[in-house]
Amino acid sequence: MEQNKKSYGMRLGESFFCICYLIFLPVMGFILLRETFHDAKFVNLTDDFYRMAAFATFTLMLGDAFHLIPRVVSNIRGEGKKDEFFLGLGNLISSITMTVFYVLLYFAVYYASYPFYLDGVQDSLTSFYGLFRILIICLAVVRVALCCFPQNNWFRKEGNDKWSMIRNAPFLLLGLVMIVFLVLVYTKNANGELPLSFIPGSRYFFMAVLIFLSFAFYIPVILWGRKKPSLGMFMIPKTICYIILICLFH
Repeated sequence: MEQNKKSYGMRLGESFFCICYLIFLPVMGFILLRETFHDAKFVNLTDDFYRMAAFATFTLMLGDAFHLIPRVVSNIRGEGKKDEFFLGLGNLISSITMTVFYVLLYFAVYYASYPFYLDGVQDSLTSFYGLFRILIICLAVVRVALCCFPQNNWFRKEGNDKWSMIRNAPFLLLGLVMIVFLVLVYTKNANGELPLSFIPGSRYFFMAVLIFLSFAFYIPVILWGRKKPSLGMFMIPKTICYIILICLFH
């Protein structure tokens, strides 16, 4: 009986965290979007950055809402047969939106660090940005396509461990590419190669560290989460990494 109470308390704590997170995302999204509202006669060079950062935040909110709301309902009232479908649908949608989030994150950093606003500046970084843009978009397309295969068994509780590994392989590579990209942008910023940067260079490095940590928490869940459901608690520090990452946008 004590164990059941403890388990229920853990479920309530997880649900409270999820609700706070789902409130935080739209609030932060609108704060970022508000930065683009200004008098048109003034040139605000950060508009594209804040707009893309807001879109990334709203995309994360959309996917996590489909994923977390059914989980909160299941935690509070107990898991039913219908919940299996909605939890699977939420996992599918959040897998896609999380992938799109990284594409939008790339473009946010691109607008924050790319000196194309300056007339007459020689574009010496085109190949640098172009290479990473191709890699990130290609990996994202492959990841989304793999998520759509019926072999994933999204709507069955047992899922498919083999396809979980297959669909997450390009996602892990996407995260690795983003980490390398952010570290290189940070290096270029620190060396003075970026004549115009909207956010301090140190933030690029912190973003890279947060993405690395988020995947470090995510990998054990992918590999052993079905055999050891308690590993699902690693998703909480993973989510905290995304909260801090979004805060770095502002």
